[in-house]
Amino acid sequence: MNWIDSAIGASMRIGTPLLFAGMGELILERAGMINIGIEGVMLCGAFGGFYAGWASHSPVIGALVGAMSGAAFMLIYAGMTQKIRADQIVTGMAMNLIAAGVTSTAYDALSAAHPTKMISVPRWTAVWSQGKDLPIIGPALFEQTSLTWIALLSVPLIGWYFAKTERGLELRAVGENPAAAQAAGINVAAARVKACLASGALCGLGGAFLTVSQTSSYAPNCTSGRGFIALAAVVLGGHRTLGTTAACLVFGATFYLRDAIPSSGSVVELVGILPYALALAALCWKFKSNTAPAGLGQNF
Repeated sequence: MNWIDSAIGASMRIGTPLLFAGMGELILERAGMINIGIEGVMLCGAFGGFYAGWASHSPVIGALVGAMSGAAFMLIYAGMTQKIRADQIVTGMAMNLIAAGVTSTAYDALSAAHPTKMISVPRWTAVWSQGKDLPIIGPALFEQTSLTWIALLSVPLIGWYFAKTERGLELRAVGENPAAAQAAGINVAAARVKACLASGALCGLGGAFLTVSQTSSYAPNCTSGRGFIALAAVVLGGHRTLGTTAACLVFGATFYLRDAIPSSGSVVELVGILPYALALAALCWKFKSNTAPAGLGQNF
């Protein structure tokens, strides 16, 4: 059964950046906004975390800077959609292009400035590795880093925030009917800007996980479509915390299968597109049963 234990642990680890990004997009969509630029936000978090971790020799600082990079980048989205009232889809597309160009240029400049040094970040180690020998639950939980534990802890916290707190209920009201929320005395613009900052921090942390915990290095466009998959996970999860979590972990398992299944020749391409094909199939399947907030995508 060792391979099952390893598969569960690896799927959870690979699903961590998807879970961060999925929770971030969930907060945003419950506020009535949709951002297809999650990929770009994650990319900014990945580069910001990598650079800060490399410069400080601390993955903790790298993760914090990655979260702040994502939140800062989301201010562009907040300003465009709330101040200028630009189309949310177009703004998200522009953010993806900006992030890809800026991070690639910055990394090329960094590599050129340090051509003789191997640029890497000190890797984040597991939290409680002494429990790794427990069956199934050992590799799944005790071989994970602190970031995975933070991602898992964010799920009940966000669910509690939406269901039990006044600000969470206000955020849900803004997503369902912003005009009615404004009439009830809720500052719609302020609520949405706060949602953008929280979403950006979580998505940036998901990107930083790739560079300070999973690989300890950076490559241009290293997010490899994970932002779009996180967006699909929110839809597949019915815009609920537990549903989104389950979808993120399932997608994490498909990434693990893609890397674990030995393939050769033309099979390589088929196995390589497995996570993305599953995301597309999930979106098509959930299209008929839309559970999104009624005000999703509507500027106010």
